[in-house]
Amino acid sequence: MSLFRPLISLMLVLISVFVVSCGDGTQAKAPTYSTQQLAQIQTTNKNVTAISDRLPELASLIQERDWNNVKSFIHGPLGDIRTRMSGLSRELLPGSKEQALAISKEIFVHLNKIDEAANNNDYKIAIRNYGEALKDLASFQKLIPAA
Repeated sequence: MSLFRPLISLMLVLISVFVVSCGDGTQAKAPTYSTQQLAQIQTTNKNVTAISDRLPELASLIQERDWNNVKSFIHGPLGDIRTRMSGLSRELLPGSKEQALAISKEIFVHLNKIDEAANNNDYKIAIRNYGEALKDLASFQKLIPAA
């Protein structure tokens, strides 16, 4: 009987090793975008890009110190940018999603500061926040996956 215990233990260890080594070895894969998701992201990104392509117009208005048109431009053509960026952010993978949402909020803050600067005829604050908005927009675009 005392000889059986070590043999049974050895057999159990060998069976355990065999069963573990016969596993398929697949590991959990990081989440990726499907083709359909990529197509949707690219479509939504075109809308964001169309709006952001108009930002140089805002720079011209700030340079000219045309404060009424600066305010109109922020509330008009750029008024939809945060909504579109937030919508695009929600389509991204979790790691990028939080970052993109934070950046879209920052861009909104910069646009609000430009609007406030336009109310106060403050060129320095307006142009500084315009530059920050451009930097944030570039950071946002880096989070968008290629097609």
